[in-house]
Amino acid sequence: MSLNATGEDSTDAKSASGQQSESSLSASAPMDVDAKPSGHSFRYSLNFPSIGQCIIINNKNFDRRTGMNQRNGTDVDAGNAMKVFGKLGYKVKVYNDQSVEQMNQVLTSVSKEDHSCYASFVCVLLSHGDEGVFFGTDGSVELKSLTSLFRGDRCKSLVGKPKLFFIQCRRWLILIHTNTGLFVYLLFPFMYCYYSWRNTMTGSWFMQSLCDMISKYGKEVELQHIMTRVNHKVAVEFESVSNSPGFHAKKQIPCIVSMLTKEMYFSP
Repeated sequence: MSLNATGEDSTDAKSASGQQSESSLSASAPMDVDAKPSGHSFRYSLNFPSIGQCIIINNKNFDRRTGMNQRNGTDVDAGNAMKVFGKLGYKVKVYNDQSVEQMNQVLTSVSKEDHSCYASFVCVLLSHGDEGVFFGTDGSVELKSLTSLFRGDRCKSLVGKPKLFFIQCRRWLILIHTNTGLFVYLLFPFMYCYYSWRNTMTGSWFMQSLCDMISKYGKEVELQHIMTRVNHKVAVEFESVSNSPGFHAKKQIPCIVSMLTKEMYFSP
């Protein structure tokens, strides 16, 4: 969906006779929202040489000035993600303990690459977080400044292709509210999945469940359905154990924000 100067939908606007409306015809910057659509397919095409790249940013150790503790268990998450997405055919690259500048450099570089031969893009972000921000080893950065690097005007070779962000950190629910305008403005398929609780020995509840469900169903089940199973696994199978009453016997559930316009499968 796109918006014209008056705020009205125009990308898919057609008259009853099947002709495009005047507002649609007057659009000066055409955008192939669904990336080489074939007929009325409701499924993203995987008809590319490669399914895509998977970038994993894994921040475990932090500068003392940030006040952030070491994230024990995050290496398990990174290892599981690398294995799972690698088996799906993604070209996986892992970047450990990245500063804010390094994260920007990594993702800027990736966004400027030619993704024409790729069907999708995956980014796994593992770190501390706060309301609206994600932490590098030396400080915080707004999440939207990282994800916006893959907007259509900045990364044209990924326009219309699914861009999947799996984010393991705390306190991300605020993004549903603060970034609504951004989500509308992006105009192409993104999916964000957020979660917080982490086990220092076995990794986070979310990444454990995500990797388990993708390993079991990634070759046959559509992504949204996989994520529903992830939600179910986290909600049913995990419960916190703590000496602090305020944190004992608590449950959480991942938050999934999707702007995908088609069904996403990891195999043809």
